[in-house]
Amino acid sequence: MTSGIDTPFVRVGDAERQAAIAALTKAAADGRLTASELSDRTPRAQSARTRGELAVVLADVLPQLALAELVAGTPVRQGRGPGFSWEDPLVLTARWEDEKRLGVWDVPPFLEAHPVAANVKLNFTESTPVSLVIDIVMNGRAGNLVLVVPDGWGVDSSRVTKGMGSIKNGVAERATPGFPQLMVRGDNRLGNLVARYPGRFDLWQQRRALSKRSRRAAIGAS
Repeated sequence: MTSGIDTPFVRVGDAERQAAIAALTKAAADGRLTASELSDRTPRAQSARTRGELAVVLADVLPQLALAELVAGTPVRQGRGPGFSWEDPLVLTARWEDEKRLGVWDVPPFLEAHPVAANVKLNFTESTPVSLVIDIVMNGRAGNLVLVVPDGWGVDSSRVTKGMGSIKNGVAERATPGFPQLMVRGDNRLGNLVARYPGRFDLWQQRRALSKRSRRAAIGAS
């Protein structure tokens, strides 16, 4: 199906403009836009005539999938489960054991991490992102949130409210054009937020996860 972003010259109506303004207002309420940015973008959304003009105003506010749905005025993708809407994010909770996403996995646009008393680790080096902008809400307790990204990806941690833990972002804040951008917000309380490129242990852990998956697939096929 062709998305709204693929047809930038198609005219939009009042419904699309109002939806864009609502998205900007929510972004400001979440702390993802400043008051001055909201004041600057709202009139541009009100006067937008085409899908392309709306996309420019919202490009760093909504993940690509949600942006395409908004400017097209219709859902582009439905029935994909948790992680494909603001209202239903993919929630990863680590209470007493670490929660990991390793190896080959599909990354939805909306993630929520709860490192309660253990760590949430997301290794994106072999992943397939659905969107070029990935929204991650951190609801930290005593555990850590660890993000491992390949070259070209960006991790913006400026919207995380620092608690007693630390924020260690060792990767580029802005992604290389065409590569995914992670937007992290929320708070870390007692735990740490760590963003880094893969090290030897991460690569070993990835190979192990891929090997286990291959063995399970072979057993299932036999």
